[in-house]
Amino acid sequence: MTGEELERAIEFLLQSQANAEVRMAAFDARQDRTDQQIAEMSKQIQVYAETQSQFIEIVTRSLEGLAATQARTDRRIAESNARTDRRIAESNARTDQQIAETHARTDRQIAETHAHTDQQIAETHARTDQQIAETHARTDQQIAETHAHTDQQITETHARIAETSARGAETDARLDRLAALVERNISGSNGNS
Repeated sequence: MTGEELERAIEFLLQSQANAEVRMAAFDARQDRTDQQIAEMSKQIQVYAETQSQFIEIVTRSLEGLAATQARTDRRIAESNARTDRRIAESNARTDQQIAETHARTDRQIAETHAHTDQQIAETHARTDQQIAETHARTDQQIAETHAHTDQQITETHARIAETSARGAETDARLDRLAALVERNISGSNGNS
């Protein structure tokens, strides 16, 4: 092998090594971007979890408000009953018919108030349950989509790593063969001189 051929062989080895280093740097950059994307997805999942916690807190406050409303309603009913009882006590001179009519009106008001309050509570519970179910469904879907996207990116990264490793192994084998050839040529040249 001539000196020119030897120089070309060495230049080829150096170029191959440089190309391999460029490919490895590109792979490292892609890996860094993948790691950053995974970190951003983790932040999004955290935001979704915080949103869900805030929604549960809002629902809890709403239920506490409903309980307070029910307590006020019960207090008003009790006060109404007390007023009715006072009126009955103060008006002993009135007839039994008037007392019966007053009791009938009071009982009707109480029943209507209870029915209306129960209906409002049932409607609020139904709306709240539906909102919670919808939020859970949306959150579960978003988490599933994020997991699927992350799994796909990880699979693609593993495939690129395997491909890069295979190419590196092929380059190493070629370089080994070329080095052996150069060494044989150098040994052959030294033996002839």
